[in-house]
Amino acid sequence: MKNVPFRKFLFAPLMLTLPVFLVLMGSTKTDHSENRSNNQNKGWEVLFDGHDLNKWQNSTSDSTPYKGWKIENGTLAVTSGRIGGDIITRESFRNFELELDFKLTESANSGIKYLVNRIKNAKTNTTSLMGIEYQIIDDFNYPEVKPEPNSTISTGAVYLLYPPKNKKLLPSGQWNKVRIVVNGKHIEHWLNGKLLASYERMSPDFQEKVAQSKFKDYPDYAKADSGRILLQDHGNHVYFRNIRIKRLD
Repeated sequence: MKNVPFRKFLFAPLMLTLPVFLVLMGSTKTDHSENRSNNQNKGWEVLFDGHDLNKWQNSTSDSTPYKGWKIENGTLAVTSGRIGGDIITRESFRNFELELDFKLTESANSGIKYLVNRIKNAKTNTTSLMGIEYQIIDDFNYPEVKPEPNSTISTGAVYLLYPPKNKKLLPSGQWNKVRIVVNGKHIEHWLNGKLLASYERMSPDFQEKVAQSKFKDYPDYAKADSGRILLQDHGNHVYFRNIRIKRLD
């Protein structure tokens, strides 16, 4: 047997283990990335996954929405003509963060209502599904909104109650991101990362604004601490996607 230099034995193990070491390092990095992703999604419940509407029902029945609401390429679309009607979640929510994306067609009008419950009109004695509304509308083209795109009927407004501020709405055909926070009596409306409105439900100011609106004939308007989420069919073509909610209690 020939003499083999000592340094060959010294470096051989290092050369053999180097690929294994690199693989392990790569594996560790991937695990950390997956953990970060899991942490970011922790606590969120998907209300629309792009495939079905099992967590929703028609506002007038217990059936799953099928008429007027379509799933197109992972998005939820309400078609024109008010043939589908509003849809609501099957479950009620108390304190939460709600996130979703919406895309309008030109001059379209819709809305997201929360803390929705069936309440009575004191004058007519009839009941209706009522909730506080995050208004969604084409500020740039809708005739009643175009002259005053930051009114209480414009996108992001607490409908008829509080106007939006610092709004950066993208025009029809582009996706906008909504965030609604309900934490006790404190409520926030966000759009594309900007806080538009912040108010205290049932505060003297809030009650005064309700008393001056069309909601004045509903004594129980916005009084419930929990309720369902509603997507409005206002007769226009509107798209929704990435609908998810996080409970805060």
